[in-house]
Amino acid sequence: MSAKDWLNKAQMEGFAIPAFNVGNLETFKAVAVKAGEKRSPIIIESSPGETKHMGAENIVDIAKNFSEEFNIPILVNLDHATSYEECKIGIGAGYEMIHFDGSGFSIEENIKITNKLVEEAHAKGLLVEAEIDHIAGSSEVHKEDISIYEIKRGFTNPQVASTFVADTGVDIFASFFGNVHGVFPNQPPLDFELLEKIRDEIPCFLSLHGGSGISDEQIKEAIKIGRIVKININTELRAAFRDNFERVLAENKEEYALYKIFPPVLEAVGKVVGDKIETFGSSGKADSI
Repeated sequence: MSAKDWLNKAQMEGFAIPAFNVGNLETFKAVAVKAGEKRSPIIIESSPGETKHMGAENIVDIAKNFSEEFNIPILVNLDHATSYEECKIGIGAGYEMIHFDGSGFSIEENIKITNKLVEEAHAKGLLVEAEIDHIAGSSEVHKEDISIYEIKRGFTNPQVASTFVADTGVDIFASFFGNVHGVFPNQPPLDFELLEKIRDEIPCFLSLHGGSGISDEQIKEAIKIGRIVKININTELRAAFRDNFERVLAENKEEYALYKIFPPVLEAVGKVVGDKIETFGSSGKADSI
């Protein structure tokens, strides 16, 4: 099945495919192992920084290897590429999905670049995700509250989004209705009334960025009423990896063979992955084709 087939399946059956960012092989392995256990399709994502660190071709090859080893669909997405040149890296490496974040451009320039990418990606059978608004926050565990004004300033305007989708022909639209990057003490609630308006105005697939920190109940409601088929998770994976890596290192000060101390770290990351798969409703879907 193609990436589009999987998103169609998610939409028709009312689940979301989890999209996990990976910045190293250990996190990648933890995600793949747990997805294999849960029999879930997954999307592996790399931001421009993660792509540079791991190498685009390496990410594609590792995804293919793990897909074959665990017998599950693993799609690869370029996450938040902010330029045409960055997107071309993903297209050239064989990513199935390309996310162009044109929120830093004028709407006119955003449409121009997105159109060019859609033409090139579609010619190779790839999907394009786009956005016009800037999501608040960053993929970190924040100790300070986030400004509600900053969040609302990035809310999606359904009518503007509808025009953008019609003008570009993108496959996936990154919608913002209270979701933010990162985890905050005052994690904001999702605006489901706005999500319904976005859903009614936009015919393409919808994604939810900043899935970390959102309650299970709100995630399930977003999937149910908003046709959300792709949900991004990054911060919770990073926190699980770092917090447990520091703990295990402190408990094993004389051990220098890292592969011997990674198992509990990967287990902690896998716990996050498993919980998200269950919440998103994608468990068992890899066996239902």
